[in-house]
Amino acid sequence: MRKLSLLLLALAGSVQAQTPDEFAWQWPIALEGDQGAYRLELDESVYAHITRSDLRDLAAFNADGQPVPFAPLAHVETQTQQRSELRWLRLPVAAASSGDSLSLRLERDADGRVRDLQLDSGSTAPASPSADLLIDLGEKDPPSVSSLRLGLDDQAALPVNLRVDVLASDDLAQWQVLGSDLAIVAINDNGLRIERLRLDFDASHQRYLRLRVVGDSTWPAIARIEHERRETGRDLPELREVAIEGQPVDGKPGVFDYRSAGPFPAERLDLRLPAANTVASVRFEARDDDDAPWYPVTGFTAFRLGGGSDEVRHLPADIGLQRQRQWRVVTEPALAQAPTLVLSYRPDRFVLLTQGAAPYRLMAGSTRASRPDYPVQAALAAAGASKPSGWQPPRATLGEGSVAAGEAALSPLRGPQYRRWLLWAVLAVGAGLVLIVSLRVLRTPPAA
Repeated sequence: MRKLSLLLLALAGSVQAQTPDEFAWQWPIALEGDQGAYRLELDESVYAHITRSDLRDLAAFNADGQPVPFAPLAHVETQTQQRSELRWLRLPVAAASSGDSLSLRLERDADGRVRDLQLDSGSTAPASPSADLLIDLGEKDPPSVSSLRLGLDDQAALPVNLRVDVLASDDLAQWQVLGSDLAIVAINDNGLRIERLRLDFDASHQRYLRLRVVGDSTWPAIARIEHERRETGRDLPELREVAIEGQPVDGKPGVFDYRSAGPFPAERLDLRLPAANTVASVRFEARDDDDAPWYPVTGFTAFRLGGGSDEVRHLPADIGLQRQRQWRVVTEPALAQAPTLVLSYRPDRFVLLTQGAAPYRLMAGSTRASRPDYPVQAALAAAGASKPSGWQPPRATLGEGSVAAGEAALSPLRGPQYRRWLLWAVLAVGAGLVLIVSLRVLRTPPAA
């Protein structure tokens, strides 16, 4: 019985084994440095040799031919800070007067932005020092602003300790308070520089912002004022395009079939009409293989009007995520010539954990091998615990692909199938032996 168990284990191991010989194509993986994890982005040549839509026939191996942890890498959220310098000027403040005339002179540049603002009073009293800064965000679609960063001039006198109010207006007459008593601090004490030069306040789309010092303080020398915005997004690969030429379907005018080279993760599709001044209603269908039924994906009116720089055409359609290899386009009225189908996709990213000796290889294309689920997310979480937010493993790159096992990996061999039947036969024989032994034990009379 012990020998039988060992035989069963050996056969099971032979069925489950995964080796580089089970894959049709291979690519060398170039790594920089000595990191434990790397991210790898698939290219068009890899998709062309993948046989499964779930990408399970992708695997990575080390120099000893042993599989290493290799799994899809989810897109991570990132937060970026962007700054743009704003145009500003000092807003003059006239001395208080009673019964004197008051006039406002406003000068704009060619773009309509305030370039100079002067407040004239008939009073002979001296004007008070300017305490306000005016920012003009532009007449057309002012951006939403909720954070400003001030840059002090190199000659600014330190220390600086101000409290500032932020106001907004569209007409320079009525002002709305966005933030009150906001601190501006700059201290240099024995080489230790302490700064707080950012103002955070309620968001505003109004054209003018006014910064007003609270109390009797005055502004230091200001070199620049910047709009600071923080944007949260996902670290996504850039969209790539693959163009596919179609073939007319026999007996169906205006219907064209297309085959993509692999399971590209298409997010958007487009049609390039062959002739100018063309318009047609188009319907898109897809399926993964010849035996599957067609199912609808999307549809729109495709057009190409005018020519040269005056040409106007339709916009591409977003389709979610589709990995189908076969596409069909139905046009009404029927087009005589097949348009070009363009699929836009973001390439899949994978994470590779280095184990064993380099170099490493990416393998693709197999009808028998299936990559297991590696729990790499836990390893990435541990590696990124001490990293900045949005950290990702360093990038690995693919070299030129070459044939590995070739067509032999794409057609099921009789050997593995034979071993499966042999395994079932051995299991059946083992079960029979157990039954025979049990019957003999039951028939044997107990010893007196």
